[in-house]
Amino acid sequence: MKNIWPLSLGLSVILAGCGVTNPSPVNTAPATLAYVFGVESGLPVMMEYSTAPSNSGTSVRSIEAVQGPIATDSTGQIYILYPNSNGAIPGGEIVVHPPNATGSATPSRTIQLDYLPYKLAVDPTGRVYVSDLPATWTTGTPTTVSVYAPDASGEAVPLRTFVLTNLYPAISDMVADAAGNLYVAGSTPNGWVVAVYPPTAIGPSTPARTIDFGADGLAWVYGVAFDSAGHIFANVCSGCYVGASTIEEFAPGASGAAVPIRTINLSAGSLGQVEAGGPVRVDGAGNIFTSIAISPPGPEASLIKVFYGFGPDATGDAVPMAQFAPPEGDPNGFLALN
Repeated sequence: MKNIWPLSLGLSVILAGCGVTNPSPVNTAPATLAYVFGVESGLPVMMEYSTAPSNSGTSVRSIEAVQGPIATDSTGQIYILYPNSNGAIPGGEIVVHPPNATGSATPSRTIQLDYLPYKLAVDPTGRVYVSDLPATWTTGTPTTVSVYAPDASGEAVPLRTFVLTNLYPAISDMVADAAGNLYVAGSTPNGWVVAVYPPTAIGPSTPARTIDFGADGLAWVYGVAFDSAGHIFANVCSGCYVGASTIEEFAPGASGAAVPIRTINLSAGSLGQVEAGGPVRVDGAGNIFTSIAISPPGPEASLIKVFYGFGPDATGDAVPMAQFAPPEGDPNGFLALN
C-alpha cells in the first residue's frame, strides 16, 4: 500500500501534507467512541477512536481483528462479522467482544453461521441481524435476513428469518431499532432505496415503506441510520467520481420520492475525488458520523478512507467536529459507535 500513516502523526499532519487544513473541532458533547478498521504495527486491527471535541479523532484502543461488518449494543459489546474465507464452503461467524477488550482478546462468545454472511446489525436490546450473500445475487436473488436472540451463541437457531423480496441485486448497509424495525439501504431494478421492514417480517417480505432515490440509478445509497425521533439519515453518492456526496436527513415517516429536510455536503477537497460513500451512524446526542472513499491523484495512489463527525445542527458545508483516517483503512469503511 502506498499510503501508510503512523497514528502518531494524526490527521492534521496527513491533511496538511495534502494541502488541506484540519478544521478546529466544534464544541459538541457528549464524547463518542467510533470503531473502524486499520493497521497497527503491521497487524490488522479494529481501532477505537475518541471523537470528543478536544480529540477530534484520537486512537485510544485496538483489538486484533480482520475487517468485517461491525456493530455495538447498548451495553458496549462489540460484534464483528467474519465470512468464511473459503468461498467454496458457505459459512461464517460473529465474534462478540466485551466492552473492555483490547489487543489479542478472546471473544466472550461466537455465533456460528451455516450460510455466507454479508451485513450485520445489532439493535439496542442485543438482537442480532445478519444478511446473507446469495450465491446468485448478480442474477436477482433477494437477500435473506436472520434474527438471533441477544444471548445467541454457537450454532444458534434464528428467532426468525425473512427475505427482502424487493431488494436486489445488492444491499449496502442495515441498522435496527429497539422495536425490531430493520432499515436497509439497497438497490432495486428501479433504483436505490432505503427500505423499512417491520418487526413482524417473516418469510418473503415487502417493506412497510421505502424512500426512493431515483430510477436513473445515479444516486447510490451507501449508508443508513435513524435517530431517537425517527428521522432517517442516508449517505448518498449522487455524483461519485465527480466529488458529490452528501448526508441526507428525512422526516419521520418519509416515503416515496421524499425531499430531504437537511443535507450535509461531503467533499474530498484537494485530496482527490470521491469514489464511494460509507455507512452513516447517529449517536444518542444526535451527532452524525460517516465516511467517504477518496481517490488521490496518481496512478499508484491507494484509496483514502476518511471518517467525519458532525454536530446535531450541522447543515450544508458544515465544518466537521471530528475527522480521522485510519492507517490503511479498509475500503468498505465499516463503522460502529458507542
